[in-house]
Amino acid sequence: MNDAVLQRFAVVLALVGGALHVTALAENPSQGFVTVGFAVLLLALTLGGAPVARELFEADATPAEPPNADEQS
Repeated sequence: MNDAVLQRFAVVLALVGGALHVTALAENPSQGFVTVGFAVLLLALTLGGAPVARELFEADATPAEPPNADEQS
């Protein structure tokens, strides 16, 4: 899946999860954060952060270029 498509899907999933969470809390406020909507929000956070994490890991995997002797002077 393309990173842009994955991030858009994560945003839509986060909106759905937020709506489910608020609806569940409106019906039963004593349940706190333990709702299906909160689980969907966590899933959206994981999916949305996947491309960012991949870029960070790729940046760590590439070796840094040594500085030129001319630039050190």
